[in-house]
Amino acid sequence: MNLLALGDCNTQGDTHYRNNSFPEKFAKKINATVQNCGYTMSTTREMQYFAKEYLPDADIILIQYGLVDSWKTFKYAPYVLYYPDNFLRKIARKFAKKYKKIARKCGLNKTLGENSVVPIDQYKINIENIISNNKDKTFILIDTVPNKDFSRNDEIKKYNRTLEEISQAYQNVQHLKLFEIFINSMDKYYLDETHINGDGYDAITNQLLELFDNIKTKK
Repeated sequence: MNLLALGDCNTQGDTHYRNNSFPEKFAKKINATVQNCGYTMSTTREMQYFAKEYLPDADIILIQYGLVDSWKTFKYAPYVLYYPDNFLRKIARKFAKKYKKIARKCGLNKTLGENSVVPIDQYKINIENIISNNKDKTFILIDTVPNKDFSRNDEIKKYNRTLEEISQAYQNVQHLKLFEIFINSMDKYYLDETHINGDGYDAITNQLLELFDNIKTKK
């Protein structure tokens, strides 16, 4: 059995937990091989490229995006992919960051408006495109955990609700709800405002195991 994990920094694991994040822990428990494609700063835009490369060989796919997708930024800011990466994209991102910083300082965010990095409708389309083309595979959509910067959590909850909507529309999709578990354990499960620690990864792994047992029972 082959496990593929698609996600952002909390899927990848902070440097303290690289190669020992929840995908690796879960795969070990179910005797599966694992390809962890978690990638810092990535969104469901980058997910499309990882999926093309690694999804054909996968039986179970974990998807955990939303942290960066839901981030509010200047409405007219350009987006430069983090993966696949190259020298020119790295330069372009530096200019994009400077542009957004200037826009924020000049008050353009307030006067001209903000958008999420990946608008929620596009977020849903990005995920559904992969699912609808791979109905023979099992997908587990994993909540983005709350942020200790509480101003971000309303948007995160909206994106998590979208995962629930998707899971209800497809028979091969399950939704792992983590938001409430983590919001009640913020002093225990975090390295900082955003990144999960070892106890947090253990908590996700245990929830995945419980959900996986339910999937096997239904089959």
